[in-house]
Amino acid sequence: MTEATTATVSERLAHFLVRNGDLPEAVLHETKRLLLNQLKASVGAHGHPAIRILHEWATKDGGHGASVHWHGTPTSPQAAAMVNGALYEVLDFHDTYIPCFMHAVSAVLPAVLALAEQRGASGQGLLRALALGVEAELAVATILMPTGYYRGAVPAGLTGGVGAAAACSVLAGLDEARTVHALGIAMCTAFGLYASVGSMTLSYITGATARSGLSAFELAERGFTAPVTAFEGDRGMFQAQCDEDRAKIGPTLATLGTDWRLLGQTYKVVPTETITHGPVECVLALRPRAAGRTIERMTFLVNPLVQAIADERRDRFGVPSSESEATFDLRHCAAAAWLRDRFTTAETAPACYTDPDVLALRDRIDLIADEGRKTFEGCSLEITFTDGSRETHGIDNFLGTPGNRVPDAKLAQLFRDYGGTLPAGRADTIIDTIWALDTVPDIHSLTNLLRIEP
Repeated sequence: MTEATTATVSERLAHFLVRNGDLPEAVLHETKRLLLNQLKASVGAHGHPAIRILHEWATKDGGHGASVHWHGTPTSPQAAAMVNGALYEVLDFHDTYIPCFMHAVSAVLPAVLALAEQRGASGQGLLRALALGVEAELAVATILMPTGYYRGAVPAGLTGGVGAAAACSVLAGLDEARTVHALGIAMCTAFGLYASVGSMTLSYITGATARSGLSAFELAERGFTAPVTAFEGDRGMFQAQCDEDRAKIGPTLATLGTDWRLLGQTYKVVPTETITHGPVECVLALRPRAAGRTIERMTFLVNPLVQAIADERRDRFGVPSSESEATFDLRHCAAAAWLRDRFTTAETAPACYTDPDVLALRDRIDLIADEGRKTFEGCSLEITFTDGSRETHGIDNFLGTPGNRVPDAKLAQLFRDYGGTLPAGRADTIIDTIWALDTVPDIHSLTNLLRIEP
């Protein structure tokens, strides 16, 4: 390969992917956590209307080699990547890499897991491929964001295919030359508009991105080619997808394999988008102090971007009319959490988002931009009651952020909580298998467990 100073972005990424050896222990463990987190995000989604439609459509022609999580449907790796990617996304209960506003694992894991299932890969092979694929994806995202997001892209839609192609290339042992082409194909075929938020289409984008990354790998493995300058070349990914400074490229790539970005992931403990976690946590912390008082108004001080996003959606959605709109309506989530003393998938269901009491409280919630909040990891809440009294609460790092990590035991319990439809004992078996996955010789030991039926 050429020297780093003259190598293209695809070449530098491929060099990292092919030449990187065993994962550091902390990275290996975090990769297991990320895998368990995605299963937690998806196990309660198998009956979601969007998944029902995608499952029927993607698997209608049959196929074999891989399977759809929780349904147990045998199908092609392409179809499995599509549906499983949507499963990870649809409840918005997955990981978030806050610096890039993205869900880094949701498109990478379904592609590489479908390939691992088809080829009978080992657990260790899957974990290594997943970690390296996510790192490649996060490097690309770090270069493209935030202006890629501001332009209107779904960040994981832009970069998820790159991560998926990278992970699949690692799992299959592609050489550097073919890995360069896999990455280039994925870069040239990136997609996903943020206008999809609040609709079923967002989950489709994640699934389609996973499938696209898998396709990029499969084509490159067969000798299909892509431009070596697909990222930084004239009319390449960088020019087309962002307004960032090109000076970011070199320093970002220079940290590959030393500063592991996946260690900075945020995990969700309630099923809603990341910007809503701080407000919901504040609500649930203040609620026991209400002592029967009636709320006059709730006022949140939030990162300015949070206010802008929430207000735009209020104007666009109006009153929530679907589970997806309720999930992405911060005011609805805060009101529902207060009145129900919890936040679960039931709080985005029709019975909740049409509840007159929830709607009335939703209309008494204000968001004020706090210029001192540089990210949305924290916020503060002041509640004014009808008797004139007030209560306040603030957080700097909601549970799940790198500054307030979710313990392994809590993450496992969340999977148990949302896996209530699994056969007795199945959740614990899955958890134990994941913690020991690097010793499992065949990934089917895990994938055979990912079904609701006994």
